[in-house]
Amino acid sequence: MSTIKLRKLNGVGSYPTLIGKKGQLKIQEMAFVLLALVVLAGIVFVFTIRLNANQLSSGLESINQQRALSLRDKIAALPELKCAKQTCIDEDNANVIKNYDLDYLFQGLSGAKIIQIYPTSKEIVLYQSNKPTNQSYSTFVNLCRQEQSGSTFDYDCGLAMLLISI
Repeated sequence: MSTIKLRKLNGVGSYPTLIGKKGQLKIQEMAFVLLALVVLAGIVFVFTIRLNANQLSSGLESINQQRALSLRDKIAALPELKCAKQTCIDEDNANVIKNYDLDYLFQGLSGAKIIQIYPTSKEIVLYQSNKPTNQSYSTFVNLCRQEQSGSTFDYDCGLAMLLISI
């Protein structure tokens, strides 16, 4: 059984103490255990935040890639670039478009160009912005030019690569 002791507090007065040395030790142990739990919870919290941040960045990268692939397909199917009767890109239309400021067609891109591979090698830059290029995506397309042979018009086609940069 503990006894009530009176202590002086800086000479101001006295107050009763019921806590012995063992009780003070138990309170200190509990305080250190609570402090350890708070530190452990903080470490777990930081770990989960980092894990979620990594998942968000990979998700954002995946969304950007899907958006770029979608834009690539939309550019290949633009009526301003398509041939009249075939599924191809008209070289004459591409040469005309590159001379105009058509930012609305290429919104969200840092660049778009057509690189002809066969039968000759040439490059048509459709759009170039001042944004830095992070990634580039490409697809192969038919690049055709309409030529007159006698009284009919035929398409002279070659292989080209549509390259877009985001």
